[in-house]
Amino acid sequence: MRWQDRLAVLCFPQGLMLTMAALMLFFVHLSVFASDVHNFCITHNYDRMSFHYTIFLIFSQVISICWAAMGSLQAEMTGDKFLRCFALTVLILNGAMFFNRLSLDFLAIQYRKENH
Repeated sequence: MRWQDRLAVLCFPQGLMLTMAALMLFFVHLSVFASDVHNFCITHNYDRMSFHYTIFLIFSQVISICWAAMGSLQAEMTGDKFLRCFALTVLILNGAMFFNRLSLDFLAIQYRKENH
């Protein structure tokens, strides 16, 4: 184990490392989703949407949900109310982002079928 790993483990309470990793991935997915919604709804620049990376984004979101679920289980074992609430919130946010991504992709597919 490197010293950076030890420092990261020391900075967060027990059971929060996976939740923080899932939260960081959530923010990455949120920024990509916001960019896609902007390109789909406002500017109508469909070539700039992340169609080419859909498989990678969905896989990354599934990994994020798994990390959030494991972090939530670890937080349940600690018994701290704040950690449990935070971990469950991150899990719910990741699940909602997954379904938002799927619905935006299906909307874009339907729109491209109708117009092209």
